Amino acid sequence: MKLKDVSFRNRKHAKTQVIDETGAWYTLDNAAIIMPAINNDVETGIFRMSATLDHPIRYDAMQKALAKAIERYPYYRVELRRGFFWYYFEPSKTLPVLEADEGSPSMGYSIHRRGNLLFRVRIKAHRVAVEFNHTLTDGTGAINFLKTLLVLYFKECGIEVQNTGDVLLPGQPISEEEFEDAYHKHYKADIPGPLPLPKAYHLNSKLLDKHTYRVTYAHIPLQPLLDYARQHKASVTEVLVAALMEAYIEAWKRTPPKKRDGNNIAVEVPVNMRKFYPTKTLKNFSLYVMVCLDPRLGNWTFEELVEYVHNVMRIENDERMIARQIARNAGGGRNIIVRLVPLIIKDFFARLFFSTLGQSLITTFISNLGAVTLPEEIAKHVGRFDFIPAPSADTKTNASCLSWQDTFYISFGSRVESTEIEQHFFSRIASLNIPVYIDLHTEVG
Repeated sequence: MKLKDVSFRNRKHAKTQVIDETGAWYTLDNAAIIMPAINNDVETGIFRMSATLDHPIRYDAMQKALAKAIERYPYYRVELRRGFFWYYFEPSKTLPVLEADEGSPSMGYSIHRRGNLLFRVRIKAHRVAVEFNHTLTDGTGAINFLKTLLVLYFKECGIEVQNTGDVLLPGQPISEEEFEDAYHKHYKADIPGPLPLPKAYHLNSKLLDKHTYRVTYAHIPLQPLLDYARQHKASVTEVLVAALMEAYIEAWKRTPPKKRDGNNIAVEVPVNMRKFYPTKTLKNFSLYVMVCLDPRLGNWTFEELVEYVHNVMRIENDERMIARQIARNAGGGRNIIVRLVPLIIKDFFARLFFSTLGQSLITTFISNLGAVTLPEEIAKHVGRFDFIPAPSADTKTNASCLSWQDTFYISFGSRVESTEIEQHFFSRIASLNIPVYIDLHTEVG
């Protein structure tokens, strides 16, 4: 097939907005199509971004800001619908309304309920939180929306923002590229899919109550963490992956062999694909690097683990390697046989594949959003940002992190009673002469 033909087909598949005799609607992006089938009361698929301000939030100002913000992101003002072959998004007349930030984060919200949007905004005292279902977007989309919301809120409070930088605001043109399916746009048909992985080890601990999600918040001074990473010729993310991997290796050692469901410690590290491919999409566009190690190979010092993780990520965090995932995922969605299978059957196999070929191959994940920035006029009024991973009954304990100004913020979300992973992780970081401050430990039903 000619290169021009390939480019045309990719652009065609990348378009998510459809206008027909029924009106306007959106198709789900390639990463989102499996999510509605697997989301339930426990596996909610909801991750969370929050900002803590230097004053109690003014409800009226924030509600006005929210109403303006959603007008700038019409592709987020949608409800999930079932078609005969696929799920789709229908533009909603529902205006998002602020909710009290009570109960457990990321729990108690269904994207299948009629009238529900695929995100919500919650406030409590000084904190505003946006909780997005992964069917709608990834961390990049969520933090962009939160930044827009904050700029509009402070404007409602009378603070003028002269230079908004990369913050999207009402009145600016909305490009189709913002809601394109970038996986299909950058699909390559002539490369192989990723290599198969062995079954992963999972933490052997009793699950918490069905509606309980324990979150541990912590912060770390950024400079000592950067200094340690540079001294060992590694990135901050690689140091954190090594600490998380070590915590699970120790848990594996304490687990009797007969109770281990696998021997591969597999840490999934999401990668923002926007750094590889030119796109403005604010839908999903992240894949992952998998760092694996079999503890049966022997003992590792922490320095050796950092070096090992660095070498693996240097090889795997490469466009040529990660593109194999796009080839597998997007290629399957283009298969005519798959497209013609009724949705009820797709749902069954989606849940089966997610369990056997997805979560069963992952021990845990850690997602680093990177540095968050805001216009200087309002940055001084924001004390911190936090990023909470979506809950998972299979990987059980996972982490998400970001940096704000001179501080690194990390949150562990867990669905099990054991806190051994969090304890070992923070103890290891502290052992490197890097101060660790546990801010809040919540276990809410």
